[in-house]
Amino acid sequence: MSSFEKWQSRNPSKSFKEFFAEVTEKKLRKGKAHASLGRKLLGNDNVYGKSGREYFERLVDRGLGPNDTCVDYGCGTLRVGIHAINYLGAGAYWGLDISDFLLEEGRKLIGEDLWNAKRPNLRVISAQSVADVSAAKPAMLFSSRVLIHVHPDDLSEYLDNVMTIIGDTGEAIITGKWTENDTRQYSNQSWLHRLATINDLVEARGGTLDILYECESKEIHQPAKWGTLRIASGSGTRR
Repeated sequence: MSSFEKWQSRNPSKSFKEFFAEVTEKKLRKGKAHASLGRKLLGNDNVYGKSGREYFERLVDRGLGPNDTCVDYGCGTLRVGIHAINYLGAGAYWGLDISDFLLEEGRKLIGEDLWNAKRPNLRVISAQSVADVSAAKPAMLFSSRVLIHVHPDDLSEYLDNVMTIIGDTGEAIITGKWTENDTRQYSNQSWLHRLATINDLVEARGGTLDILYECESKEIHQPAKWGTLRIASGSGTRR
């Protein structure tokens, strides 16, 4: 039995998202290093305020402009978000996550000066926050290192939220791992989703799915791809 299954047996009415938020919060409160969350990042060169810059620069290369509105879906503690906030105009950055705790930690990490100067929008993911950010007509949504932590039962909701937010004119850039085989769990908190399942869910919502980049994932001892996907509506502008 996995740690999630054990936790769920004690919390039958709660979801994997709540489990993930709870486990992550406990880890950060204990001061443990994390690959992408908090000030104490894993890796000698993984320094908050520098980590995530290369990834963000690739979004700029894809066409994100300083006058655009941009959404960081699954923003965590703003490892990439801090670069987007610095680059975009005031109020143009939207960071969405499942945890109030992570959003508050991110606000602390970017500092009050940047917070006051750029007034980023940090919101817990909900039907209301998805509707609000969709109304802002973002040019781009990015979601980095999130797909692997989406439970298979939540994949449809994840993609529905993404496509609602980008509407007919935006695009979503999703970085993660996937498989050509059946969806499978490969760690306590991570899944490889079947690419065809992702594509079917996107197409059912009138969207298109493109692979911008892919390579073999060497971190997982089973067939898997690592790379970047692009989602747009069927009539969405292609950059």
